[in-house]
Amino acid sequence: MSDQENSNDVDFDDDDDDEIFGALITDEQSDNHRSAVRYVRDDISASLQKHGLFKLSKKTDVKLLDISSKGAAIECEKKLKLNDKIILELIFADFQEFAIEAKIVYQAENKKQYGIKFDRYNHELGDYLLSSQNDLIFK
Repeated sequence: MSDQENSNDVDFDDDDDDEIFGALITDEQSDNHRSAVRYVRDDISASLQKHGLFKLSKKTDVKLLDISSKGAAIECEKKLKLNDKIILELIFADFQEFAIEAKIVYQAENKKQYGIKFDRYNHELGDYLLSSQNDLIFK
């Protein structure tokens, strides 16, 4: 009897599926909102501008700690507040530019590191991050 014929004789019990796929996820497990690959890049220049009431603030250079198609982690000397609306400008080594509307969603205890969430998923940026990556460093 061939392996293919043997595989057809296997009887799967639906209750087994319930045990595997019906497992409850704890609140702690579901609290991780990160679902995009984060890249660590040193070949991208970054700056930001805060949205003002009627205009944008001056550009402030920031250090890009990591980035994905959904957000970024930065280090910034300028004080930012949670929920500040910003535009993050990224310039790659080949001069490709992205200007992304976002908001500040996290501030580290050291007060200089921030988490940024993009207003929308930026698949074009995600594709470009992957295609232009020289050294594969993920977080």
